[in-house]
Amino acid sequence: MKKLLFFLTISLIITSKISIGQQKGLNDSLYKQFQLEQEAINQSFAAYFFPNYNKLYSLNEQGFISKVDSLRNIFTEQIRLFEIKNPQFDKSIILKESKDIHYSFDKFLLDYPYFHESYTGEKTLPNGLIDQKINENIKKFNNPELLQIESFKAYLKAFLYFQSSIELKKSSYKKLDNQQLQATLNLIPKYFSNQTVADYLRFNYLYNHIDNFGIKNLENTYQTFIATCKDTSYVNKIRALYTDDERGREDHLIKIYKTVDDFNLEIHLFLPKNDDLNKKRPVIVYFSGGSWSEGKPDWNFYACQSYAKKGWVGVAVEFRLAYRQGTLPFESVMDAKSAIRWLRQHANEYNIDTNRIVASGNSAGGHLVLATALANKWNEKTDDLRYSPIPSVLMVISGVFDLNDDNTSWIKKGLKERNLDENLVKEISPNYLIKKGLPPTLIIHGTQDRNVPFSTADQFVKKMTEAGNSIEFHPLDGAHHFIWYGQYGEQVSEIKRKFLERLGY
Repeated sequence: MKKLLFFLTISLIITSKISIGQQKGLNDSLYKQFQLEQEAINQSFAAYFFPNYNKLYSLNEQGFISKVDSLRNIFTEQIRLFEIKNPQFDKSIILKESKDIHYSFDKFLLDYPYFHESYTGEKTLPNGLIDQKINENIKKFNNPELLQIESFKAYLKAFLYFQSSIELKKSSYKKLDNQQLQATLNLIPKYFSNQTVADYLRFNYLYNHIDNFGIKNLENTYQTFIATCKDTSYVNKIRALYTDDERGREDHLIKIYKTVDDFNLEIHLFLPKNDDLNKKRPVIVYFSGGSWSEGKPDWNFYACQSYAKKGWVGVAVEFRLAYRQGTLPFESVMDAKSAIRWLRQHANEYNIDTNRIVASGNSAGGHLVLATALANKWNEKTDDLRYSPIPSVLMVISGVFDLNDDNTSWIKKGLKERNLDENLVKEISPNYLIKKGLPPTLIIHGTQDRNVPFSTADQFVKKMTEAGNSIEFHPLDGAHHFIWYGQYGEQVSEIKRKFLERLGY
């Protein structure tokens, strides 16, 4: 979560330089001059603020507000001087730029209680100076004209995120599916009475949820939105997205592989057509990425279909997520292991060759692939332990190897809230669990990955090699995190294909 807020925040500061250049009739040389001046300010700001993130958010409330305001003044002063030098310039654009800066920096204040507690362990006092500033912004929430300001929209979403974190502490959400969405939708009427603003928010949250989590257990929420939203463009977009997900669930088998805490977890099976009942099939099992917080099996449906056409059984696994079921990665690990065990238990029903189960995952999904073979201490109580959760082959793309660093501090925070030892993260961190006798493993990782440091992948490969395991490593020079599609997508697919071919698949 820290990383998400980090990149969201810096993007807001930089957006203020874009809108001016989009205006008709703007003098090119004037815009370029403004852009160059602001770029210099942006770079100086970033060079100071983000390396000192921990120190700044550890300041007391008054000290932090003073620091943020002093940084804000650098940007507002540039706009003031620009306006003085160029009195003919469109005043509405100046006003928009000023508001953009206002909400960009006020978002730092909005983030303060969360990060201050994370870095110092101290909670901010209610009704303090920052709460007063937040309350001033709340008074403007129902102004639809502000929806033209990107930083205002981002401020609203950040506000709702933090408020929903409080809302989710209510016991009524404990066994509810789609928890983060439901909590947010319940909060919107509390703060947003303007129909335009409320519809904008409801649309964005529902669209994002369907896009990143799917439509499971969403029928009532979907129908309520369709019936109450006044913006027909929003209604049409939601209907199209929902219908598309519905169709994606129609062409394959969907089974429940585990019921836990009233959640029925699905396993999606894509079987070869005209299957020879006397021939056992290799299986490829996909775990989606999404920081153990979001993701849906649907992202892997196309790949499953492709393998089914080749005579494989393609499998996409649903597992518990932080934003859907309020879980930590430990639950995701147990679900991944339960899914592999389920496939072994039902091998005869689907002509599965239990000696040829390939597990593949991107990012957090890659972590789950490794965890099925390494996290021995985490098993669901209802699992039949006579069945092995360890796949025959492991394929990991941009995987997570160490959950004991700053990028995953939210996991330790979650453990503390459960009154558990934060060092438990090591029990599901691959770099702490390597042993001899692991399945053949493929690791593909970008050398410039900013989400998961390349050094952690390199360390994993070295430890695996030292333990005598069969491992193949493909560093992609200059590549970032999302290498399974886009520029590197075909290369990654080809590496995986050749790896399996060398293993006899």
